[in-house]
Amino acid sequence: MKNRSAASLLSFADSFTIVNGLLGLFSIFLAVSREMEWASSFILLAVLADGVDGVVARKLGSSIGKYMDEFSDMVSFCVAPLIIVYIFYSASFEITGRSIAILFSCGLFLFGGMLHLIRYHIGDEKYFVGLTTPAAAMAVIAVASFSIQWWYMAVIMFALSLLMMSSIPYPKIEGIISVPAVTVILLAVAFGNELYLLLFGGVALYIVLGPVYVSHKTKTFTVSD
Repeated sequence: MKNRSAASLLSFADSFTIVNGLLGLFSIFLAVSREMEWASSFILLAVLADGVDGVVARKLGSSIGKYMDEFSDMVSFCVAPLIIVYIFYSASFEITGRSIAILFSCGLFLFGGMLHLIRYHIGDEKYFVGLTTPAAAMAVIAVASFSIQWWYMAVIMFALSLLMMSSIPYPKIEGIISVPAVTVILLAVAFGNELYLLLFGGVALYIVLGPVYVSHKTKTFTVSD
């Protein structure tokens, strides 16, 4: 690796990581332009790119993929959804209850996402420790599409932040269970806000039943040994 340029370290698998980050960036641009539905769709597309990136990286390998992945995830699943929330709820730096609550919950969400990604990088478990940033991001954009009151959103983001920082195990979306997940995301992208309730339901099921699935799978594996 000595004397090699950064570009020379890239592999084919990294292209999906780059796409993930670019989709997150474009989502931010769309949110600033107040194209909220498109901004949310780009985050969902980033989730799909992140999934493909994981599959390709496992097969082809990448020397810098795990580092790039964290930066892309930060942009697409931590920063982009927060920009959407900040603009959608007309938050500002004025001393009002709404702005303080939104700013605090956004800051905590970013902090929780950062800690989760660091924990994933240094861990070696076969499952996720804490709620994943893509799942949290999808929950945020789905709830925002319902146009709920700002304090509901602040509470939900606070809860999601705690889940990302928690030690609760969540399964990796791979194999047969990836089929319904990808289907729901594609439907949400294709039909927009009309199917965001289905998206939220899918994420809610993952949040509630994910730890149960990991616990059951772990016990089954232990017994078979």
